[in-house]
Amino acid sequence: MFKNKIAIPTLVLLFLTAAAVGKSVFGTEVIVPVSNSKVSDTSVVVEKDSLYYDTLSLSLKEIPTVQNMYTVGKKAIGKWAKLFIAVKIVESGNDGDNSIYARRDFNLTGMRQPKARKTMSLGATKSNYATFASWYDCMVDFGMYLNGMERGFKKKYHKNPTNEEMIFYLFGKYNTHPVWKNRTIYVLKNFKLK
Repeated sequence: MFKNKIAIPTLVLLFLTAAAVGKSVFGTEVIVPVSNSKVSDTSVVVEKDSLYYDTLSLSLKEIPTVQNMYTVGKKAIGKWAKLFIAVKIVESGNDGDNSIYARRDFNLTGMRQPKARKTMSLGATKSNYATFASWYDCMVDFGMYLNGMERGFKKKYHKNPTNEEMIFYLFGKYNTHPVWKNRTIYVLKNFKLK
């Protein structure tokens, strides 16, 4: 059948090599015992209408406490979690006292519908505020927005912004009301979340 006498031994050798590699690599799993896992090893898991992180199990359709949002935010948007919570409290209220935009559209930060950047927004309301599928989408979107603003800050000032510096940088771009700036700085300075 084969004209070349080397073809069959070569195929057999190739098959045996593949089997040996498969036996040594495939089917082996690295299992990390729960006692050895660290908080940084966990990730935010979104499944249907629920979010799971560390020991938290949260509904995406109900606005959680600011402490739970901050816990998730530290993983989801990193360094911007504290600023997100400060803006959320000023824009849409604290625990159990949320604005109509927060309750109806999950817009916790008073974000207008973006025109030129990537967004998690589903679209604009009649008054041009962004709407989100969940509070978590709003958080991620605000993190994306702050990352973009940080690039502008670095270009202008040649350094990384602190949260307070970012508030001053956002003032006039994100919100033009002096009361917003003063309240956001106040909330940030009196931040007591863990």
